[in-house]
Amino acid sequence: MKQLLDSMIEQNLANGQFVGANAAVYKDGTCLYLHSAGMADKERGRAMTPDTIFRIYSLTKPVTAVAVMQLVEQGRLHPDFPVSWYLPEFRDPKVYEADGSVRPAAREILVQDLLNMTSGLPYPNCLNRTQQDVASFYGDMAEVRDTPQAIDTMEYCRRMAAIPLEFDPGTHWDYGTSADILGGVVQAVSGTEYREYLRQNIFLPLGMEDTDFYVPKEKQARFAQAYMQSEDGLVPDTDCHLGLNNYLTLPAFISGGAGLCSTITDYARFANTLANGGTSKEGVRILGRQALDYIRTPQVMGEGFRQDQQWDSLRGYDYGSLVRVLTNKARAGTIASLGEYGWDGWTGTYFCVDPAEKLSILFWIQVANAGTSPAAKLMRNIVYGAL
Repeated sequence: MKQLLDSMIEQNLANGQFVGANAAVYKDGTCLYLHSAGMADKERGRAMTPDTIFRIYSLTKPVTAVAVMQLVEQGRLHPDFPVSWYLPEFRDPKVYEADGSVRPAAREILVQDLLNMTSGLPYPNCLNRTQQDVASFYGDMAEVRDTPQAIDTMEYCRRMAAIPLEFDPGTHWDYGTSADILGGVVQAVSGTEYREYLRQNIFLPLGMEDTDFYVPKEKQARFAQAYMQSEDGLVPDTDCHLGLNNYLTLPAFISGGAGLCSTITDYARFANTLANGGTSKEGVRILGRQALDYIRTPQVMGEGFRQDQQWDSLRGYDYGSLVRVLTNKARAGTIASLGEYGWDGWTGTYFCVDPAEKLSILFWIQVANAGTSPAAKLMRNIVYGAL
């Protein structure tokens, strides 16, 4: 396995698919493979190492799903309850019609709608009026991002609640800001600021010392440079995306959908805990098996879902609670186990776990809009072929 993985990664590196990469495989909580290739920061001459810190973007979402289900286990939150019970601003939501008019939604947004992305709360874009309104709001966030007037997590939720939805909750699937709202829900229910909640209930118990919503000064020499494709190949990406700052200072907006930074070995602690049924190899339980099964239960597959999403990375998968779940090997083009689940981040941070095999696979790069990269797909099949 090692020779095949090393060769595949070096070939993709030589072909210019990424500047640097970290890859890891764990089984039964034991590391079978850990490899660093290329550069963490080409311009500054810093090599990739296992403790390089990455922007993980949407790999934040599975962490948020676990936080929500912790509160469900404690009887403090329920997936079937309206979001407005916890964030009153979401009471009486409105929906945009195709002609731009606004009408009352058929029902309120439920916590479950946030978990499975059927809330009608999209990311900023230009395809419909709701997406345009969200884009305008994100522009407002960017203008005050580094000022005393910066929009924080709860103000973010209040502003998002005022935007009419793109469809009635529960009727369609669209990948969007639902996990960010869930961060606000967890904060409201727990009475603890969301960053601190994750620190106390997930990161510290699992020993995830390099996972946070910013990179402190003493760690910034380990922070990977982000890149983007251009006519001249990969060039540094210095923009701030999705309402986030430059990660060098603690943001006001703690994004439950995209805000975390981490190392591959840190996040592997989280992934291995999921693969082991919610309890770490050291015996630290962050979630029970039944709650974890809820997260990885297919929830929205059907003809409507297939029409709503056209992503290659979701072919053969259903969507659970902020994770994809493998339901059709042939359609997905993978030899992974049915029930394998995980997600990816916008800059190419990918992970999946297989509870049947107690297996975790992670492949991380820093290239804008990479998602599940071709190398990550190749890696998954190489690993399964070696079992």
